[in-house]
Amino acid sequence: MYLYRRYWAFYWPLALTACFLLLGLQIFNAVLARYPNAERELAVFAYAISFIHFLEVAMAFMPQMVMVYARNRKARRRVKRFCLSTGLLFSAFACFLGTTALGRQWVSTVYGIEGAVLTEVSRYLSYLFPTILLRTQFHFFAGLLTQNDQTRWVSVCAFLGVGLGVIVCLYGYHADWPAFATLVAAQLSASVGMAVCAVFAYYRFYTPVDEPGFVEPQYLDLFRYFWPVSFTGMSFGLGRPLIYAFVSRTPDALFTIAALRVGLDFFMISQMALNQFRSLLPSLGLDNLREKRFFIGMVTTAFMLVMASVIFTPLDQIVFKSWLGLSDLLYIHVKQTLMVVLLTPPILAVRNYFHGLLLVHKKTQGIALGSAFRVTTVLLCCWLFLTLGWLNSWTAPLVMVIGFSVETIVVFIIMKRASVNDAMPPINLELGD
Repeated sequence: MYLYRRYWAFYWPLALTACFLLLGLQIFNAVLARYPNAERELAVFAYAISFIHFLEVAMAFMPQMVMVYARNRKARRRVKRFCLSTGLLFSAFACFLGTTALGRQWVSTVYGIEGAVLTEVSRYLSYLFPTILLRTQFHFFAGLLTQNDQTRWVSVCAFLGVGLGVIVCLYGYHADWPAFATLVAAQLSASVGMAVCAVFAYYRFYTPVDEPGFVEPQYLDLFRYFWPVSFTGMSFGLGRPLIYAFVSRTPDALFTIAALRVGLDFFMISQMALNQFRSLLPSLGLDNLREKRFFIGMVTTAFMLVMASVIFTPLDQIVFKSWLGLSDLLYIHVKQTLMVVLLTPPILAVRNYFHGLLLVHKKTQGIALGSAFRVTTVLLCCWLFLTLGWLNSWTAPLVMVIGFSVETIVVFIIMKRASVNDAMPPINLELGD
């Protein structure tokens, strides 16, 4: 029992952090759903934020890189420069998309949108691009706090930042701000709050790590470690833009995208929490793998039960109609989306377990290869379903399930081969040894 308590003490703050981030999005969606022409507002925001999210999730593995390489003072400074430079580069690209004619043309080509919708999406991008650099700052200091086993302070930072964003969002709605102004102010406030809190927590609670004999990484070492996991994050962020790009070419596209936006954001609460399993092995090591697998299985089962209780009981009326304020038709399509993605948690749990092993052994190219297969699968399935006239709020999330399944199979094969070639501990999918 001691081991499980230790795993839980490490895991729950990270999972709670992910949940806080996604709970903020639920409130943002609920506010947008109460504006006039709600489906249009939700769809426009979905288009814009999918680009921002695509670039933000490239930083999703940054805390793991910090934990692995920032192990003395000089290394921390080098890793920090690398992280901030990367964040600045990605922010500049988002700014380019929103503020230049060529960038707007790219957005138009990807989504097949034009006119007023394209103008509104570009306006969002031109104001939200700083959130990428702010999230990079948060991830860097979150990695240092996690390295110190101070994950609870990561949760506190996320809670305070998201709480600030929610307050601003609610104030903007009640003060009759336009939807655009409300959402931009809320997103920026949340990102600033998280970054500032993380810096404060670092200076107040972090105990510097100075590992004897640790050799500082070169920038090329950091790049070689980071680009595969960055590609992995971007490939996940690419999933929604790809799906939206194909759905945009169907009848009632804005309505379907609005439903996908709400449904997938709700599911992301569980997904982001399950993704924290990646940090379990890099932080706590490869001993007691049987117990770690059992812990992952129990937590995944709990998340599935919670999701099912919301989808298949009267709670769905309370959550989606009373709290989120969805119309009757939008509620039906959101529920269809969630029924399909309920298949995903066990697939993600297995995938993230193998991701953790690959991170420990610095074989991040395997993670990137699995992600490449997932993106290719999503692209082919979307094309096939669109061609056959099947692409809707049922089949679009099914594309995600198929993509995650293919990715899991690929990383399992890579890990099996690596365990043989490098004399690593044998990998077994069974919970027992």
